[in-house]
Amino acid sequence: MIKKKFLYILIITGILIGPIMYWMNTWWGVNFHKFPSIGVFRYIFSQDKFLLIVSSVNASLYVLALVRILTLKESHKNTVNESNGQAVENPVSFLNNTSQEDIAKWENLYGNNVSNQVKPAKETVMEKPVNDVVKTVTETKVDIAPQPVQPETQVAPQAPSVQSEVIPQNTPKENNVVDMSGMLSARDVYKNMIDDVLIDAGYVDMGAQVIANTDIDFVAIAESDTLVVGIISTETGEIIANEVSNAQGETPSWFTNEHKFPSPVGEIKNVANMIQNMINEVLPEDNGILIKPVVVIPSATVSNYADIKAKWEEIGVDVVRFMNRSDLPNLIDVLPDKSGTEVLESYKNFVNTLMKYFNKKAKKSPIKKVG
Repeated sequence: MIKKKFLYILIITGILIGPIMYWMNTWWGVNFHKFPSIGVFRYIFSQDKFLLIVSSVNASLYVLALVRILTLKESHKNTVNESNGQAVENPVSFLNNTSQEDIAKWENLYGNNVSNQVKPAKETVMEKPVNDVVKTVTETKVDIAPQPVQPETQVAPQAPSVQSEVIPQNTPKENNVVDMSGMLSARDVYKNMIDDVLIDAGYVDMGAQVIANTDIDFVAIAESDTLVVGIISTETGEIIANEVSNAQGETPSWFTNEHKFPSPVGEIKNVANMIQNMINEVLPEDNGILIKPVVVIPSATVSNYADIKAKWEEIGVDVVRFMNRSDLPNLIDVLPDKSGTEVLESYKNFVNTLMKYFNKKAKKSPIKKVG
């Protein structure tokens, strides 16, 4: 039993603690040949909130699993072998705490192999007469070749009828179905984490919006003069970015190994232009509001970043990374630092009214999915 407990501890350590150590070593360069200082862990967790959340959850599960393993008790007893007098361990039978009716069903289902292990062969003879057995087989419409009836093998023809009774009791469908409807998508997780970062930087997140029939993952405002609009691309692997359209009026396409999709840079720039035009219509031209379009790529790398970054600067869109390491700049580094400031209530109401206008206008045609 001690060996089993040790094996279980090794398994849960590999499952729950191993990924955290791998993440720290790969992304933060932590060497575990000797135990790092508490200051190192404190710095890593302050910079990597995703790792902090995962580590907290895994640590809780690890402690619960350890308690569960350490409190396991032996489920079998030692008996004395009459032939040599040595203690022999008898494994727990799957028929423990079962009624005689349940045992009979198992005998009928699997034949004499199981019944011989449970009770003597003479007790395996069915109580039903042979005529009832033949009648049961006929009702289930199972073609069975004629067999000479023998006292010890009468249980075989009953298998079809018993099987139809046992299986629904032992394999209920509702116990084997996992409800996936309540699980968050990767985009939802990134939205929540970005929202926390924006709040720490002095911004107020207005939530996801629909502007120009494009899904905008987050709109954030600060003080009375800053408005950030962002799209999150959940693509993985390597991306080849392209900002040149094949035809006038068409959005350029980005490419991965599997497919191509509309450039989020072109889409967010179009959204920023529409917001800017609307603000200029209702406010004086010297309103001073800065619109900051952003594309966040948390799970992929841009293969041609060195060649395309000048084009992004010309367009006026920041393409950034989040919670990963790539050549792209970090999200928080491209946003104006508004920490310690408060959003003017009148400005918040104005932006909220503006978003309601765009959302209402977008309902006239289907919403296009991005990312």
